[in-house]
Amino acid sequence: MICTKKNLPYVRQYVIVAVYDILDKDGVQYKKTDASTIVAEMSVYGNKSVFSISVSEQISGTELIVSLIQPYEGLSEQGGKRDVTAVADRISQYLENEMVLNISGT
Repeated sequence: MICTKKNLPYVRQYVIVAVYDILDKDGVQYKKTDASTIVAEMSVYGNKSVFSISVSEQISGTELIVSLIQPYEGLSEQGGKRDVTAVADRISQYLENEMVLNISGT
């Protein structure tokens, strides 16, 4: 399974809210599988794949894990890596925009 991990300097709840905000904004259908994991079918670079997005509190912040659980048919391993990285980067960029830029702009 292709996955990527990011350690984010935010509390778990903020990361979860960011994930839901992004999915809702894009009109993505998703299913909450437990308190910290969401499965969503998303289009990334034109490839519609199913991803698992997990969030867990760590000592130094929050760990975000994005896994490709059902890739777009014909997607290469390199393409899968690119897609999971894009999803994780989008979440971290959203958080940065919402948390850092909005705080400094007020």
